[in-house]
Amino acid sequence: METNEIQCIKELRNGSYQAFTRIYEAYADRLYSFVLKQLKNRSLAQDIVQDTFLRLWDNREQLNCFGNLQAFIFTIAKHQVIDHFRRQVNELQFEDFTDYCENQATDVSPEDILLYDEFLQQLKNSKRALSQRECDIYELSREKHMPIKQIAEQLELSEQTVKNYLTSALKVLRSEMLKYNIIFLFFL
Repeated sequence: METNEIQCIKELRNGSYQAFTRIYEAYADRLYSFVLKQLKNRSLAQDIVQDTFLRLWDNREQLNCFGNLQAFIFTIAKHQVIDHFRRQVNELQFEDFTDYCENQATDVSPEDILLYDEFLQQLKNSKRALSQRECDIYELSREKHMPIKQIAEQLELSEQTVKNYLTSALKVLRSEMLKYNIIFLFFL
């Protein structure tokens, strides 16, 4: 590590805005390229770069003067990218994926077809983790597009019970799908 960088880190630890600016100017472009390569989304990459430097500033007092500053900054960004993917998978609604595939009928590539087939197979496997009641309610709601009220009447359950079963089913399915490492990159 250069003595200039060691001095810059010492100044940053003491709250120097000038030191922070020098570090930002030295690493921001490289960090942006790194994050953009991972996410393929300019706006999100800019947000993560800004948040990375905000975290650097917030944690400046814990910086080690003899550590690798570049590695530290890139590690912060890498964790944010991973967190983004985790949130995306956890928030994924299965019907969004099927709607996407159905609406892309004119543009469907062989890769999209394979991805969709893999998704359906993994969903079928994941549904095995559901109770029979959860599976029935999931299929009626998400695959047959029945409203909650109609499902409740058909199964002679309260609407709240149907909602509870559906929430539970979606939680189990998301968890099961994560085991298969299914990430749909076209939602980025």
